[in-house]
Amino acid sequence: MRKLITTSMVAILAIALAPISAIAGQDSGRTSTSDVKTVKIPYEVKYVFNRDMSPGRVKKVTDGKDGQKITTITSFFEGDKKVDEKTEVKVVEPEHSVFHMGNSGLQLSDRGSFSRSKVITVEASAYLPSDGSGTGRTASGLQAKYGVVAVDPRVIKIGTLLYVEGYGLAVAADTGGAIKGNRIDVCMHEKSKAMQWGRRKVKVHIFTDRHTAGMAKRYR
Repeated sequence: MRKLITTSMVAILAIALAPISAIAGQDSGRTSTSDVKTVKIPYEVKYVFNRDMSPGRVKKVTDGKDGQKITTITSFFEGDKKVDEKTEVKVVEPEHSVFHMGNSGLQLSDRGSFSRSKVITVEASAYLPSDGSGTGRTASGLQAKYGVVAVDPRVIKIGTLLYVEGYGLAVAADTGGAIKGNRIDVCMHEKSKAMQWGRRKVKVHIFTDRHTAGMAKRYR
């Protein structure tokens, strides 16, 4: 009988204290909300020379994949009052697309990787350094030679580095009365090579002008 009374008293006490504990937990507990913002990091298209590739050839070797910057802001509340905030930032780096290009054309002291801005299709003819005025001097002041091309500055800015498929690395350094719109004129050293080139449709890979910004500023 004494055991039964003791058990009953414990049960009654537990029931009585339960609401008090629940109320205390609600008063001291925290709630939180999270705000996640994701910003895309675009991948770049890179070009590098490959000595094993034939002159003027371009080949994609890896596809690109965008990265992400993920910012998570977590806010902590006690009741309706904000009491703390935590910010976490996670960066997933992009995977750049890579092209290999044949080692030909304009010779540069810096022959590292190149970043592409765009690709256009143009009609390309060929000329010799002795054509035009006969001095071999281009509109930018650069001497005409293999790797120098004439362009329409409204389409391709003077001083821009290019890779002309079937030709090689080049710089837009000259203009011409017949070079309008999506037209270029590539410089050749030999008449036979210029005749062989003829007039053809080619893809031109346009790079950023990190090597030739000075030329672009000087040109008027």
